[in-house]
Amino acid sequence: MQDLNYNFPPTYFKVGIYTRLSREDEKEKESESIDTQKKLLINYIKSQGWTLFKIYVDDGFTGTNFNRPDFKKLINDIEASNVNLVITKDLSRLGRDYIETGYYLEKYFPLKNVRYIALNDGIDTFDNNNTNNDMTPFKSVFNDMYAKDISKKVRSSLLTKAASGQNIKSFLPYGYRKDENDKNIILVDYEVSPIVQKIFEMYYKGSNKTEICKYLNTNKILTPLAYKRKTTNYFNPNNKTNLWSTTMISKILRDRIYTGDLVQHKYSKLNYKTKKVINVPKNQYIIIKNNHEPIIDRNIFNSVQIILDKKSNEWNYTASKLHLLQGLVLCKKCKSKITYNKNHGKDFRCVCSSYKRNGSKFCSNIHLREDALINSVIASLRENIGNFLKYDELEYIFLNKQANNKKLDYLYSKINEKDNLIQSLYEDKVKGIVTEELFIRLLKQYEEDKRKLVKLIQKEKEINKNEVNKDDLIFNTKKILEFKENKIDRNLILKLIDKIEIDDDSIDIYYKFKAI
Repeated sequence: MQDLNYNFPPTYFKVGIYTRLSREDEKEKESESIDTQKKLLINYIKSQGWTLFKIYVDDGFTGTNFNRPDFKKLINDIEASNVNLVITKDLSRLGRDYIETGYYLEKYFPLKNVRYIALNDGIDTFDNNNTNNDMTPFKSVFNDMYAKDISKKVRSSLLTKAASGQNIKSFLPYGYRKDENDKNIILVDYEVSPIVQKIFEMYYKGSNKTEICKYLNTNKILTPLAYKRKTTNYFNPNNKTNLWSTTMISKILRDRIYTGDLVQHKYSKLNYKTKKVINVPKNQYIIIKNNHEPIIDRNIFNSVQIILDKKSNEWNYTASKLHLLQGLVLCKKCKSKITYNKNHGKDFRCVCSSYKRNGSKFCSNIHLREDALINSVIASLRENIGNFLKYDELEYIFLNKQANNKKLDYLYSKINEKDNLIQSLYEDKVKGIVTEELFIRLLKQYEEDKRKLVKLIQKEKEINKNEVNKDDLIFNTKKILEFKENKIDRNLILKLIDKIEIDDDSIDIYYKFKAI
């Protein structure tokens, strides 16, 4: 602290009152309100005979960083010599980050010859005999820890809401809206849901993303962002585009919410001191199945995901032939993708892409006609469907999956219990019901229990990841058995086959179900 013992006349000081209230503080303490802070500090200044230059108010801003509008104005006025005494109700109003708070108290204010007073904490940087000044670093650390506790509490509360099926999204994806009477209820927005259905329909039937964008832009359909600006209070001055892009289309095609499932906790703040957001691992997503009315049939959605994964129709169909097994076939020798060259007639033959690019030094030519490959694959599919996907086996698979789903539901419920315990523990800590030692010990135990539960869930999901549900299997079985020479469903093949490896002598098919 600055070593000053001068007796200044009251008129020497030009005071800047600084008040701050975050949303978390507002919930915790009524006495922290902006009006309460103002009244207390104004009365104190009057009693000292000081001159009030200005009152600075940052309402709704966290104390964990100093990037606040009115705090910046305060600093500008200090630089302009308009303020030489800063006063706050307590040290936490100045800030809760102990590093930055220490910078202003230990370096910036002394350098500028600015006096700082935290009234309720008894801190006065110009009073050398004040023992409370010595406690300032410890108070800053405590305020930082409090901010961390509040952040954890808020995060835990949001996760608990998400796990119980409540919507925690500020804005819902294109095609949905919040119930006006209950923001946790998700409703279909029938004004634009037909557009979502049209996007899925076009992609499923073979249109690529560029073609879909062209269709939407030609018909002057509002983009999701433009529609959000029109119907909500959302505003983003940095994004002014009014045209559909392939990125927008991809986002819609990938969003599971359209099947009726609520997927939350996909992103998280890096920590309580920064606004940076990071991606959460998929196994930690909070998913509530059949939470709301679907816009897209689940079978159609699943088929679209497979097409997207294979990147199977991202070319212009009018300019080139759509090959039924495009993206699935690999060279058995070098594992490169198979392309197709046209013969002298109308037929195509399979060609190793590595051989095509680099010649015989890297791989060898393949003498297999595309139609022969397709016929072999279809015959194999029919044989496997007829032998292994009988209805009684489908029923067994379905019942087994039901049991696994119940186990997963139970594990998720146990995680919810731990989250509730952690939230209660933080509340008890803030209220002083539990000691610091007991708090740390119980928190460590609860977090460890959660980690074990997450591992069990990951194990169950790994077991079930290749299983298909009963409806999908029955749906696919009927379609496969209806294959005709000139009517073969490429999307269905993508759902059933993982990959195909070929050479001149053999065709190896790797299915997504147990084959003979």
